[in-house]
Amino acid sequence: MKGFFEQIPRELEESIIIDGGSRWTIYRHIILPLSKPALATFAIFAFSGTWDEFFTALTLIKTPIKRTLPIAIRMFQGQFATKWGLVFAASLIAVIPIILIFIIFQKYFIRGGIQEGALKG
Repeated sequence: MKGFFEQIPRELEESIIIDGGSRWTIYRHIILPLSKPALATFAIFAFSGTWDEFFTALTLIKTPIKRTLPIAIRMFQGQFATKWGLVFAASLIAVIPIILIFIIFQKYFIRGGIQEGALKG
């Protein structure tokens, strides 16, 4: 995110200040619209990392009823080691929320940049 924000030209911010805008105006009209693809990517990675978390949940959660889905799939795999079709079906169910999050946020990736044509030269 830091690298993305550093790539935004300062001239865009200066143009808002020359027109009498405040820092809030710069954030609302320049920074936020330009950062939608980066924020959508961050949201997908954050959700995916939290949803698929395995080692910390395995270490901290000792109650079988409170275990997360990846741990349940691993326990299911150990219980029915030869029924790979059931393990793959459970894995597919675990991937569905991540695919849905990607579908929801994909519209932010396809847009052309609002920055195109904003500066001369």
